[in-house]
Amino acid sequence: MRNLPNLISALRLIAVPVLIWLAWNGADRAFAWLLVAAGLTDILDGWLARKYGWVSKAGALLDSAADISIVLVVLFAMWILHRDVFVYHGTIVWAILGVWSLANFIGMYRYHRLPSFHTASARFGLVMFGVFVLVLFFYGFVPWLLYICGTICLLAGLESLILVLLIDHWKPNLRGGLRALIRARSRQ
Repeated sequence: MRNLPNLISALRLIAVPVLIWLAWNGADRAFAWLLVAAGLTDILDGWLARKYGWVSKAGALLDSAADISIVLVVLFAMWILHRDVFVYHGTIVWAILGVWSLANFIGMYRYHRLPSFHTASARFGLVMFGVFVLVLFFYGFVPWLLYICGTICLLAGLESLILVLLIDHWKPNLRGGLRALIRARSRQ
């Protein structure tokens, strides 16, 4: 049972090629429903890991890899099915992608693995991104929701970038984020 959260994260990774196929074939509703299922597995694996103490470094990496894969698939699907978002509002999308990519690339360089901080702001940003995407795929584009979600995701990405620059050794699951790191350093 200890590996159940990892198995659930792996299922999310297995959904990635199916999501790509659905987007490529224009099945936006089916894509959205499978995305809902993937989002629920993300909530479930994290809850199980924390509730039963089944948290592991491998699980943190697997969860991060699944999250990044799903986000990239969603961006692909947005390009295929809702290209106007990129054409008319691409600056915020590319800014967020750039900051998060930079944080992950620097993390890979420094730690030889994904940062996997899982901060509260990153989790909130991912939830807001999920809300934006589901509204987009089920109801259509809502510009103000993109900008609220985008601001939250951009700030979370900047926090992750700062953390990866400040923390010398890999420390997954930093729930408290930058504020907790600053408090911990001030106590030392």
